[in-house]
Amino acid sequence: MNTTPEELLDRARRRTGLSDFGPDGWQDGFEHLVAAIPVDLGDDPAAAALIETIVVDRLVNRLRVEGWYAEHADEAAAHEVEGPLVIIGTGRSGTTATHYLLAIDPQFRYARKWELIDPVPPPELASEHDDPRRPQASVDQNVQHIATVDGPAEDRRIHELSFHESPNVLGVPTYAKYWRTADHTSAFPYHERILRLLHSRRPPYRWLLKSPESMYTLGAFASHYPNARFVMTHRDPEKVIPSACSVIAEHTRMRLPEWTADREFGRQTLEHLLGGVRRAMADRAVLGEDRFFDVGQPELQTDPMGAVERIYEFAGLRLDDDVRAAMIAWTAQNTAGSRGEHRYTAEEFGLTTEEIRAGFAEYLDRFGGFCKTSG
Repeated sequence: MNTTPEELLDRARRRTGLSDFGPDGWQDGFEHLVAAIPVDLGDDPAAAALIETIVVDRLVNRLRVEGWYAEHADEAAAHEVEGPLVIIGTGRSGTTATHYLLAIDPQFRYARKWELIDPVPPPELASEHDDPRRPQASVDQNVQHIATVDGPAEDRRIHELSFHESPNVLGVPTYAKYWRTADHTSAFPYHERILRLLHSRRPPYRWLLKSPESMYTLGAFASHYPNARFVMTHRDPEKVIPSACSVIAEHTRMRLPEWTADREFGRQTLEHLLGGVRRAMADRAVLGEDRFFDVGQPELQTDPMGAVERIYEFAGLRLDDDVRAAMIAWTAQNTAGSRGEHRYTAEEFGLTTEEIRAGFAEYLDRFGGFCKTSG
């Protein structure tokens, strides 16, 4: 017998003793995700149970967030979300490196993984280093990811709480199909709700954000945050797609150990990333190019500080000398290949470079110059 949405809601209520799940807008995504579990994972009870546990954990955090707001609404209302400056682009195009580089500047507030996993109560500036939620051991680095204990995390985990997150790593393609055409407008009032909670006791209030969802949700994002400015990274899709397949496959296996990537997975990943690029290009035409700054991964590797200076000029921000020096030091320690070589091929995921380039032809016509290595 399939687990119903109400049964999962009851599990969360019992764990917390709370009943308020907060503002509407999450229910449709929640119900579609729950409905997809038996369809996509019904022949693997352990995998289905794991995804149900993940869903309940998200509901528990929603309840705890509302419990906090019931007592601390004035704190959340005290400071608006400034900016934000938002890094967008397909995964594996330099978004993480750009996020880490800009996060060096203390004028930005960014989300850390540990505070997103367990956001209540919000961290406090004076005591966050000893916060019991914060890992005291260093984070293991690998060839695929830049990761540190207090480094910037994608705000994807906020969208998980409103059931508007990208479904790539959950192993539920039925939900993924729904998600790509869903209305994500309601994601951003809740997104702001979480940012206000997080910065209520831990300034500053100018946010630096990054999330893979943004390629699909750009219009709703920009509408909710009219002062947001977007830095869009670019890389040759011939390299992006197999690299993304490799990373998504690894993260899926972390949740579903028995899952294996096949040609259908490769095609789904290609279609998902291509769909995001097409959606973002269409949204840019409506929003206006003045809100966007484009930078290619080749420039981020060969002239990172030149790219940073142009980003700051675009965003109307001041780059202080001490921040510049810290950024230069970081780039010297995080050159391409410094954590090893990430090996992947399109063919191992049933794809060819020809079909990738054909799919991204319109994108390459417009942004291909940013993808080329000079010299």
